[in-house]
Amino acid sequence: MTALSKVGNKRMKDSFLLLSMFLLFITACNTTPRTKGQESLKGVSAPPAAADVKKKSDEPAIGSVVSADSLQVLLKGKWLRSDGTYTIEIFSVKENGKMDAGYFNPGPINVDSSVWSVNEGNILVEIVLRDANYPGSKYNLIYDRRNDLLSGNYFQAVQGINYDVIFTRNK
Repeated sequence: MTALSKVGNKRMKDSFLLLSMFLLFITACNTTPRTKGQESLKGVSAPPAAADVKKKSDEPAIGSVVSADSLQVLLKGKWLRSDGTYTIEIFSVKENGKMDAGYFNPGPINVDSSVWSVNEGNILVEIVLRDANYPGSKYNLIYDRRNDLLSGNYFQAVQGINYDVIFTRNK
């Protein structure tokens, strides 16, 4: 083998090593789990505030002045999460931005607070849990009128993990 061939082989090995390290770095950067099956967690992000949940459909906007009675029709009922037996039940919607809501997995879990708001034409729902294994876990959801569903983020406080979630009306 000539000296030129040895230099070329070394450069090729160095390039391959550098490329391998770059690909390893890129794949390791995706550390935010989105499903229950993913167990590795390198960094924890805080849950987004209800106002930060963005509109996910191109449905017509709702005015900023909405009555609790109109929201009662839209939100009241049982909502089943698409990835399990988790259920939100909205019993009533009140004028002051408050709601009476329950959470079940499948038995009842204590709901610390449940509120609604309208931001930029979107109906937002926030449900904070306070129970064993749920200390401060929180749902920030947005109501999709076109598809009659609640979607958004669930912050699982014990593990410090955020999940994208969808709830469909349980008829």
